[in-house]
Amino acid sequence: MTTEKKEELINRIMAVSPSDKARFGQMNAGQMICHCTDQLRMAFGEIAGLKRQHVDMVKIREMALRNETLPTVDGLDQIAGEGTKPGELERDKQILVDYLNRFMESDENTEFSFHPYYDEIGKKQWERLVIYHLNHHLAQFGR
Repeated sequence: MTTEKKEELINRIMAVSPSDKARFGQMNAGQMICHCTDQLRMAFGEIAGLKRQHVDMVKIREMALRNETLPTVDGLDQIAGEGTKPGELERDKQILVDYLNRFMESDENTEFSFHPYYDEIGKKQWERLVIYHLNHHLAQFGR
């Protein structure tokens, strides 16, 4: 991810406001921010109890190419009350930015956690997932 792309994402994150309404889906802005942070926490191995999930990878790839919503990893569904609970939005946005910066400062030798769908993946694969995920959810709230 280029510095410019990272700064663009940070600006979009910081522009999210409590009054933003979802264009699709059921999460509110605070839930979305925490959900996106949880993806980075997952990459760093900070979420306990995640297990490999068997999903149809062809279907997942096709959904991604159509820019459709992908199924949420078990244990991180904000609507079901899972994942990190939203607090104060400005603080939660800063936490997401801090995790994004930490991710970007990591190098190719950083050992990341497995992904429940994709298993063992490296930084480049995690980076593609992070960018896709952030773009999807920021667009969900018009950002």
